[in-house]
Amino acid sequence: MSGSIYLDLDGTLLDPGGLLVQDSMSTLQVVRDSGFRPVILTGRSRWAAAAIARTLGVEDVVCELGAVVLLPGIVQLAAPEAVPFPREALLAALTALPLQEHEPGTPRTSGLVLRSAATAATVTEVLHDAGFGEWCAVDNGPSHLPTDDGTPSRVVHVLPSGTDKATGVRMHLQLRDLLPEACGVVGDSTADLTCASVVPRTFCVRSDDHEALRLAEHQGIPVTEARGAGGALEAVRALVAGLRHDAH
Repeated sequence: MSGSIYLDLDGTLLDPGGLLVQDSMSTLQVVRDSGFRPVILTGRSRWAAAAIARTLGVEDVVCELGAVVLLPGIVQLAAPEAVPFPREALLAALTALPLQEHEPGTPRTSGLVLRSAATAATVTEVLHDAGFGEWCAVDNGPSHLPTDDGTPSRVVHVLPSGTDKATGVRMHLQLRDLLPEACGVVGDSTADLTCASVVPRTFCVRSDDHEALRLAEHQGIPVTEARGAGGALEAVRALVAGLRHDAH
């Protein structure tokens, strides 16, 4: 295969509510028919992401917001020294903030996922003040659920410092020995758009995440007209055309 196209799941390859629709399958078919490898790029846990990938017939996965990369027979961790992570201590350090675990009880290899009314920057500051300087918070877009008191929230991942989706994409490129300019990224959140620092051909799928749309405009990242899986299909078609043009 000539390269990889990294596809976010929620709000991108999957329609709202995590639904697999015809455009989802058409997106994967366009990627494969064009000679590229589809790679799942998600904040979901290693086990949940791997299960979805199996359903879609996808072998390679970048999950837990870049903390874990899965290839057939390979599990690569961005920060092996952070496993096992101090889950209860991290949560205890954040008790004063308006947040809670996004998926309580869901096993993860590294880090926490929170529904937070506080910004990722505030969560990081509180962690550092509590002595957890080796951990940071990364915003992964609006949550479809509010905090327990009804406040609108965003999904915030607590990860080893320096870990994000761009980290995971970089690891995958190295494992597969791929050139960044031969690849593309499609996503709908600010966490996805950080990958543009690694893979120049990054597309933003239109959504209600105004932070992502502002970042896309600021960085000159193309934004699709369609949303959800329709936007993913639109982006992949444009990516494939651009990558083929560059190859010739």
